Amino acid sequence: MSNFVHLHVHSAYSFRESVLRIEELVEAAVAHEMRAVALTDIDSMYGAIGFYRLAKERNLQPILGVQCSVLHTEDGKRPVTREEWRKRLDPVVLLGKGDDGYRALTRLVSACKAKGHVPYLTLDDLAQHAQHVICLFGGGESHLLEQFAVGETEAAMASCQRLLAVCRPGQIYVDVQDHRHPLERQGLPGLLRAANDLGIPLAATNDVRYRGPEAAELHRLYAQLTYSDAQERWPNDSYGLVSAEEMRKRFASLPSAADNTLVIAEQCQAKVPLHQVRMPKYETKDGRPADAVLRDAAMAGAKSRYARWTDEIERRLAYELDVICEMGYADYFLVVADFIRFAHQQGISTGPGRGSAAGSLVAYALRITDVDPVANRLLFERFLNPARVSLPDIDTDFEYERRGEVIAYVVEKYGKERVAQIGTFGTLAARAALREAGRMLQAEPRLVDQLAKLIPGQPGTTLSSAKAEVAALANLVANDSAAQRLFETALQLEGLPHHTSIHAAGVVIAPDDLADCVPLDVGADGTPITQYAMDDVEALGLVKMDFLGLKTLTLIDHCVRSVKERTGSVIDWRRIPVDDKATYEMLARAETGGVFQLDSPGMRRVLKQLRPTTLDDIVAVNALNRPGPMENIPAFCDAKHGKVPVRYPHAALEPILKDTYGVIVYQEQIMQIASLMAGFTLGQADLLRRAVSKKKREVLDEERTRFVEGALACGYDADTANEVYDLIVRFADYGFNRSHAAAYAVLSYRTAYLRAHYLPDFLAALLTMDMGSPDKVKSYTEDAKRHRILVRPPCVVASGRGYAVEEDGSIRTGLLAVRNVGEAAVENILSTRREKPFSSLRDFAVRVNSRVVNRKAMEGLLEAGAFDVFFPDASAPSAKYQMFEETMRQAEEAKQFEGLGLGLSLDGPSRRNSVSEAGVGSRSSVLYVRYRRAKDSGKEMLTRVQEVLAMNTGDVPVALHDEAARKTRLLSDKWRVTLTPELITMLEDIVGIGNVKVKSST
Repeated sequence: MSNFVHLHVHSAYSFRESVLRIEELVEAAVAHEMRAVALTDIDSMYGAIGFYRLAKERNLQPILGVQCSVLHTEDGKRPVTREEWRKRLDPVVLLGKGDDGYRALTRLVSACKAKGHVPYLTLDDLAQHAQHVICLFGGGESHLLEQFAVGETEAAMASCQRLLAVCRPGQIYVDVQDHRHPLERQGLPGLLRAANDLGIPLAATNDVRYRGPEAAELHRLYAQLTYSDAQERWPNDSYGLVSAEEMRKRFASLPSAADNTLVIAEQCQAKVPLHQVRMPKYETKDGRPADAVLRDAAMAGAKSRYARWTDEIERRLAYELDVICEMGYADYFLVVADFIRFAHQQGISTGPGRGSAAGSLVAYALRITDVDPVANRLLFERFLNPARVSLPDIDTDFEYERRGEVIAYVVEKYGKERVAQIGTFGTLAARAALREAGRMLQAEPRLVDQLAKLIPGQPGTTLSSAKAEVAALANLVANDSAAQRLFETALQLEGLPHHTSIHAAGVVIAPDDLADCVPLDVGADGTPITQYAMDDVEALGLVKMDFLGLKTLTLIDHCVRSVKERTGSVIDWRRIPVDDKATYEMLARAETGGVFQLDSPGMRRVLKQLRPTTLDDIVAVNALNRPGPMENIPAFCDAKHGKVPVRYPHAALEPILKDTYGVIVYQEQIMQIASLMAGFTLGQADLLRRAVSKKKREVLDEERTRFVEGALACGYDADTANEVYDLIVRFADYGFNRSHAAAYAVLSYRTAYLRAHYLPDFLAALLTMDMGSPDKVKSYTEDAKRHRILVRPPCVVASGRGYAVEEDGSIRTGLLAVRNVGEAAVENILSTRREKPFSSLRDFAVRVNSRVVNRKAMEGLLEAGAFDVFFPDASAPSAKYQMFEETMRQAEEAKQFEGLGLGLSLDGPSRRNSVSEAGVGSRSSVLYVRYRRAKDSGKEMLTRVQEVLAMNTGDVPVALHDEAARKTRLLSDKWRVTLTPELITMLEDIVGIGNVKVKSST
């Protein structure tokens, strides 16, 4: 066992500052026969759980830590200038000590990240948890070292003393390093003197950034993408996880510094509380136990669900409730039921169920799901059973556009400190690694593109598999040295964590403060985000809940709303029959564009073969059309249509396989077979299903023995038992979760029903949902054309945001579908139109906000036909464009006119000239218009004057005289008119006879 422990180690989770993978870290420590090793990533603990578990597996002591910057100011306030800010932040390494060390680290890291864009800790933050951490300060990146190097000894000593005042004696060390760096040579003597003067012991560390010297160049090039001075920061190959002998050699003159790493490691036995279930607590109004509240709610809910109460329902409900309560999951069900209830109260659509949770009668009774598990023969044990102790996992679907409201409700109800979204990590996949390597090596872009295009795009492709499968790639790498270097560099980067993100649906709710067990990041909107990914969150015993946004629910809502607005019909799914003839006839024709899960070419082929007539058929289609089970589709369809007789592996299995014509389709059928033939409980049968699906020889043989023995005890012969067991093994991978298939079949049926009965509304909703996808818009438009449904162009007078059905059954294109017209422009058009309908193109151009509805948006509307309502039917495109240009010119002039005091929006500043009545201009004549601007009528009067002037363009200047303000203003040179009797008459009608004159200029 080596006599040194590395305490300052950065993994690849210190993004772009290290290329050391967690696996490499543990392997290197084991290879060097070290008893322990630390992980101290920068401002984060992203890799902590993976590191902890892997180290434990290899009998290596994991030391959990972090490197954070501490703000060295007495008052804890942020300095004013950026330079002061940089100088006052100093990195320290914090290592978890004792039983509470892990909690102290998660708290400190969360506090660090909560500060904003630049993470840091204050001395007060550190003081709160100092008794549970060991602090190392003064390492190679420390500003203290720089201060000692340049002679700022007094300031450096003051910082050391402030840290010493916060950290307990024996828990603070000076971090001494030797990388042959010039700064270390210059600053280390002063740092050592300070340590001696203040009585602070030393700890020798290496600033580990990679495994060994062979990776030094890779690290420098990778870090250079972030730090232009990477060569100066890490000038040599000494930043690896080197052996104890090497570290002892470097610090031969300071043996105590190396000895202290063993002392520190002995203290840093922080334990991560894995697999301790942290169930969220549901606060009942009267303080009653959650178990009692759940039982009452489930019983009441079940009785409201079932008009006919049976012994089977009562027995099953009691059994499920016993299992849920005995496993300690009552709070969980109540929490989920609560936010589902909130969604329903707010009119937010929820899905009928997802995954195995649809097999729970309790979930159905609480309206968490909407698929009857009794009628649909769904098994609770596929979801929960005492034989397989696991956390419940109820995934919930919400209307896509309003999912955030439900999450906001949960945060509000349970507290921001107890709720967080789950983080994820983006890693460098094959193509991304190649392009990153190209940037690092400053490779020829053409070569990078050439290599990247040769890598297949399907998920899971690696650089190695691509090279093995694509001959052109292998040849290029083999015959071009630049390509070879680029490819080999990319291989070293592939799979490295690259950035953090947020799980698409995962939310965790804790019974107490999350920061006590999970380090937290903060999202751009202030939302807490776990620094651990989903698997690590679950390993800590926290319960993950998936809040999924499902566009299909939004589609259904849009369609149902359209039907109600257009026809007055209210679609209530509880009253819609599940055997609607028109719906199944449409499915048999495979006319399923936009139908949930059934609109792909493969699904349409299956539908034509199967010609479904029941909801069970739709469930089967969802389950069968996958690799593997697809081979059973012909037999399934032939048996359904009587082309071949239905055959069962054994007559006793007919009740289980009757609905699937003798074919094993669902996982639940495997469980039922094991229960019927071998006497397994359904819980044991689920364990069997899971075990044989892994296809491990020893497991298969062991389970075969159990199954055959059970079958013999139930009266079956050995040959039959072995034959059925072989079927179970064959179908264990193929079988689909019937609960999930049944729940999603409900959505398939509902969308099919809407398509069959309300096609215009359905297509309009589809077009609105997918207006950003030209291919889908084209497909749905062609679908409408085949059914003789006219899709009309957009119209600024008639169109809304999205596609909508008009009174004659045609579909009107929405304004958001127009090129270069965004959300803000559409909102401005609609709000302006609500004030008063548009009467002409000029009226439109003058009234909308030209900053928002800009020239590009106007041209997009013209090209899309949105202004055709203002043109004569026979107008040629050239005539339309000419009229458009003239109108745009007039609108621009009108808006400049508005700037003279109308108080309306302008695109830019207008010229203003105030002159006396006697000398209003320099030309031979001026059109002089007097008016009195009153609060109520002045604005409208000037608007009408503006319209008249804009229609009579010419050469005579115009002056306006405001009698109330006693000011005369000469309009800009753009405002010239042709003097005619008609013009004078029109103006006099507006401002009054005698108020319009033509005056000579002086």
